[in-house]
Amino acid sequence: MTAVSTADAGPRTAPRLGVALGGGAVLGFSHLGILQALHEAGIEIHVISGTSAGALVAALHAFGVSPDRMHELLIPLTWRKVSRFSASSLGLLSNESIGDILDDELGPRHIEDAQIPLAIITADVHSGEIVVLKEGPLADAVRASTAIPGIYAPVRVGDRVLVDGGIVANVPVRPLHELGADVVVAATLGEALPFQPVRTLVGVLTNAFLIAVYSATRLDLMEGVDLVITPDLQVYNHWDVRQRDELIAKGRLAGEAAVPQIRNALDSFSRSV
Repeated sequence: MTAVSTADAGPRTAPRLGVALGGGAVLGFSHLGILQALHEAGIEIHVISGTSAGALVAALHAFGVSPDRMHELLIPLTWRKVSRFSASSLGLLSNESIGDILDDELGPRHIEDAQIPLAIITADVHSGEIVVLKEGPLADAVRASTAIPGIYAPVRVGDRVLVDGGIVANVPVRPLHELGADVVVAATLGEALPFQPVRTLVGVLTNAFLIAVYSATRLDLMEGVDLVITPDLQVYNHWDVRQRDELIAKGRLAGEAAVPQIRNALDSFSRSV
């Protein structure tokens, strides 16, 4: 199957909806609820992008994995299951298991094989540049986008050494415009959640990472967004997987509340052209 591009999409009969799924570690489970709500409301996503946890969910959606199947795949995940000790001097752990999840479900695929246009966001650890991956091995791209600097070893993709894109574009709105979205929805995972007290080196690294992520999120939302979906996650933290069912429920509530606004935005665009 070849990727759908703006050039070969043919005459438009409806506006193209783009959804950006932000990063936020365990909070990313709320994306499952958001997608479930949109799916049940019959709202079709035409273009999707994702960073970090959002990249994993966006990749599965772009390859036609249903919200229910995503639930089956992702609910069993724990930090232990997605982490291995790393032989690299550039990270404490390896996230190769995340790539295995995708390969086991989809087979070895490339981003350009997706059923809808897909953009996965990473950061080049040498240059600090945003690297938007729209082609190449899917598993490597998602692993790179979820490689928290200092915790997980960077992932080499081509001649780039890449880490979690949350430090440069945590809610990747701009790639949706580049891929031809007419209406853009940003799904964030909270911009100012309480930090955990720092007691270890890992705590220092993760809090420093989240500070950068929050700064990136504020800039992302200035890129031309029609609607922001922000589940009420104030009482949750980024790391406790035991919260997953509650996070999915919170995402679903936020998604259901957004459905009328998304329809209004699509109708408004249709009337304007």
